[in-house]
Amino acid sequence: MAKIKVRRINREELPGVAILRDAVAADIAAYPANRGTLDLDMEIDPDLRHLMAHDPDGFFTAIEKEETLGFAASHVRSRQCILSELWVLPQHQGNGAGGALLDRVLAYGERSGAREFLAMVPAEPSIQALLLSRDYSPMTAVYQFTISTGAAEDLAAVLTRLLNGKDVTTDLYNRRGQADLDRIDRVTRNITRDIDHVHWLKERRLKAAFVQQGARIAAYAYGGVDQVGPVAGSTPDAALSGLGWALDLAVAAGASSPLVLRVPAPFTSAVETLLDSDAHLEATLLLYGRGISLALDRSVFGPNSLP
Repeated sequence: MAKIKVRRINREELPGVAILRDAVAADIAAYPANRGTLDLDMEIDPDLRHLMAHDPDGFFTAIEKEETLGFAASHVRSRQCILSELWVLPQHQGNGAGGALLDRVLAYGERSGAREFLAMVPAEPSIQALLLSRDYSPMTAVYQFTISTGAAEDLAAVLTRLLNGKDVTTDLYNRRGQADLDRIDRVTRNITRDIDHVHWLKERRLKAAFVQQGARIAAYAYGGVDQVGPVAGSTPDAALSGLGWALDLAVAAGASSPLVLRVPAPFTSAVETLLDSDAHLEATLLLYGRGISLALDRSVFGPNSLP
């Protein structure tokens, strides 16, 4: 048997790896339904493009002879290495490609100074076994909900009244408020991610809101046509109000039904509120960590590859 090799991916290879990802993920409920389309001229996932621009050393492909077996992408924020993507074609699963890719991601994280490792993955036995074999530990479920725009609008009207808030998109565009974003990110995720906030604002064209609790900015929220979240708060109450703002911003931007939200299980007030508001639990993702402990009781994640 030929030896599996892992090498870095360059920007020109992104369309091919995106097709691979979409084909493998086609039958997984936590991923969009329009997967598996073979179209080299398609517009590349903007989150992958963003990560490639800022973390090019975190993209890898596994090959055997001249055949591509799978690919992985990762990114480092502060001292945390996050596994963004890991996919192996079905006919090559179980042959060591996934382990080789994950080992390369871990090495990349360690070289980059990471001391914490995080992965949000589908609830598939093969990927769980792989993470466990590399000393990751299960942390929590992440529930993926869908909610109609009508129900989202009604829920937003209730939640935004919990605490004072306002649209701060223009302020953030003008680089006012970054210190508040950084502080909240450190409280909720032990990271800062200035470049990701710029991406959500300028590339994804999301709107942003701050929630105020007393005299302090206590939460931020993003929403737009294609995305609800991330939301993060220094308290669960502030984050719950932030969830309302994220929904409000998405509806106001003209998002179509259904809206998708990814909520960690420890954020129980958000989970209960969504279930009471006729949101549907569509899928469950699993969060794994290595050298990391997070409460995750005041966060709503963004997209799968950039949680």
